[in-house]
Amino acid sequence: MTNKPPAFRAGMKSAHPAHPAGQSADQPRYAGPSGNSAPEKRGAASEAREMVLARFIRLCSSVFSASVSQEAAALIVNRISDLVRVDRAVLVRLRGRNAILAVTGGGAAAQDSAFAGAVDTLRRQYEQRPEAVVVPRISPEKKELSSHLWKSQQAMNGTQILWLPLWLSSDRSIPPKYALWLERWHGHRWEKSDIELLQHAALFLGHGLMRPRTATHSGRRFIRIALALALLVFLALPVTGSVTAPVRVVPDHPHHVFAPMDGILKDLLVRPGQWVNKNESLFHYDTRVLDKRLDEAYRNVAVAKAKFVRLQGAAHRDPDARADLPVQELEVGQAEAEAEFMVRQRERAEVRTSEPGVIVLDDPDALIGAPLQTGQAVLSVADPAETKLRIMVPASDVGFLKKGARVSVRLDSSPFQSFSALITRIGFDVRVSQNGVPSVLTEAIWLGDPPDVQPGQKGTSKIFGGSTFMGIQILRKPLIRLRSLIGI
Repeated sequence: MTNKPPAFRAGMKSAHPAHPAGQSADQPRYAGPSGNSAPEKRGAASEAREMVLARFIRLCSSVFSASVSQEAAALIVNRISDLVRVDRAVLVRLRGRNAILAVTGGGAAAQDSAFAGAVDTLRRQYEQRPEAVVVPRISPEKKELSSHLWKSQQAMNGTQILWLPLWLSSDRSIPPKYALWLERWHGHRWEKSDIELLQHAALFLGHGLMRPRTATHSGRRFIRIALALALLVFLALPVTGSVTAPVRVVPDHPHHVFAPMDGILKDLLVRPGQWVNKNESLFHYDTRVLDKRLDEAYRNVAVAKAKFVRLQGAAHRDPDARADLPVQELEVGQAEAEAEFMVRQRERAEVRTSEPGVIVLDDPDALIGAPLQTGQAVLSVADPAETKLRIMVPASDVGFLKKGARVSVRLDSSPFQSFSALITRIGFDVRVSQNGVPSVLTEAIWLGDPPDVQPGQKGTSKIFGGSTFMGIQILRKPLIRLRSLIGI
């Protein structure tokens, strides 16, 4: 049992296994002397040449009429045996990766196999050679220099390899782009006449591979043109320009509660979203310092009054005591005023709301134990029925904003329901939003009756601007990113 080349063992058969070397399938065999005249022999030879010429023309015509390069390559490797005996043909690219393009029978060869290594060896050796060459056999002593090629020559009881460049012109300065690796098995040699015929065919086959090919399917071309026109029409459609931005529901005209004095917040008596009535307690200060100061103020009042009483008793007989009496009376009044002030401060330690509503507070746990300064906003009390929208519009989209523009709002709690609103205020300062995007604060009010929503709800808003083209609306942001990337 003979060994086949490792990359192509399955499904490979000789194109003309029974014919001797140098004899085509249709060429008549000479059967020995039988009494035929010499003119009859010359006529048979002429007929054989005409058949080879017809096959040559059919092969070249098929290659030139192939609609794609892959089809032309398959025709060459599968039908080259119509001209001369070829047991296997391989089409080789002379430059670039993946040297093997097509193989007889349509088998696929691994580009990293041993056979591919043999092909790559010949490609490097004969890359610049314009004429055909019968690859000389490698002796066993030198097989280590090119083991892959030696194995290919030893396969199939001896393989004779012909390297045939598919040249493009008689001008040798124009290098070929492709070549054929042609094999004859079982030790059959390549005849000079066969090599000459293949070299004549190489020019036509090379031009057949390099011929520019255009699509021949008018239906597909029509579909592509129609799709391109439809895309252009779609991009040219006039649409209303719009931008999207995150939105949040906030209270409208909330009652803000400020810190009445410096101190530490000890107890928070309400939670976010809780309803509170008028004059209801909200939070308490830590009163330990206030209580100490209030006790000191009371003691100061008692001391001042005792001294005042003592001076009153001594004023009848002591002129100095009578002179100090008005001064001590003033000190009593000052001590009483300080005590009264501390009493009022002690009363302020319990903060109450002056308006009913819902508590609006972001982080209640951060307030407990936090130091407060006089005038610091602590929380808000708002009417949940009176809300508005706060939109953080990216700075790159501010050009679309106009006061009175229509806004479509979809909240995360009801993503399939949209609400209408109008922009009432556009900020000037650029601040970073929660998403880390430089944005401009924009406010909007509900259009029509306010929906039943709670402050703090989030969603997405779509702000409508002027008229523009669909292409500009779709490609505007990608073009901005591209411009930022390339620095134009």
